[in-house]
Amino acid sequence: MNRWTLCSAAAAAATALSGCSLMSKLDTVSGTEVTQEKLKSFQKGKTTRQEVIAALGHPPQKSEVLGNEVWTYPFTRITAMPTSPNVSESTVFEFDKKGVLLKAYKTGGTPGKSGNPMLDAAGM
Repeated sequence: MNRWTLCSAAAAAATALSGCSLMSKLDTVSGTEVTQEKLKSFQKGKTTRQEVIAALGHPPQKSEVLGNEVWTYPFTRITAMPTSPNVSESTVFEFDKKGVLLKAYKTGGTPGKSGNPMLDAAGM
């Protein structure tokens, strides 16, 4: 391979990669993203409500189910790249009456609750 071809290939690769990073900056994001690593850091039977607030902030949705407090942190990412998948999920925390974590898990997103007024109006 001659030097010109090699330089051209390197320039093309650099341009493509910089385009990917630019597109990620153009993604539409709303809510609180909770990674799998972060979710695993919360321990059932040990983590308290205050520790979850310290890590993620106050939950945008609270409810009560069978005497237990349920917190939901929705997250939506609409990607600018058509080949990248969109994300719509919620991270749910269930606490007992003493404020200790019973369960923490992810669910699919809630239609009409993305935080994006256009998507909410469309029922997405």
